[in-house]
Amino acid sequence: MKKLSAIVLAAVLLLTSPSLWLVSSGNIITQDSGEKSGNITVGYDAGVAYTVTIPASVTFTDSEKRIERPLQVNNIVLSEGSTLSVNIASSNHFKMTHGEGYIEYSLLVNSNAVPKQNSFNILKVAAGEKSGWAILEFVTDLDTEHASYAGSYTDTLTFTVTIN
Repeated sequence: MKKLSAIVLAAVLLLTSPSLWLVSSGNIITQDSGEKSGNITVGYDAGVAYTVTIPASVTFTDSEKRIERPLQVNNIVLSEGSTLSVNIASSNHFKMTHGEGYIEYSLLVNSNAVPKQNSFNILKVAAGEKSGWAILEFVTDLDTEHASYAGSYTDTLTFTVTIN
């Protein structure tokens, strides 16, 4: 039993004693070395990262026909020379629909009217910038000329993030 304990103790000492560790190194410097210095590379590979926060929802009312919501991009890390883009597309070409009826609305980005096309860019952030934002302003006059029935009129906006 004493012999087994001695073997275990010797193994523990070999594994935990810094002076007995085997070191894997690209540079070995001894008293006989002509060069008394060595170099190592210290590094980290940063991956692409970002957080895009889109509005949760927009609900018009008879008294609230102009609604602002922020679009934010934070914690951005991109490859040098690339750009993060946020595009938006409307399922119903900026019309809230219910059955065959609809109510039109428009979108302004940072107080600028957006094109009436279905999909377009609303925000670009270049590599090196840590954040970006846009104020989305949803506007309607709630014109019910084409709203034939009572019920919920809705549209779905899809935000797409790309890195170029």
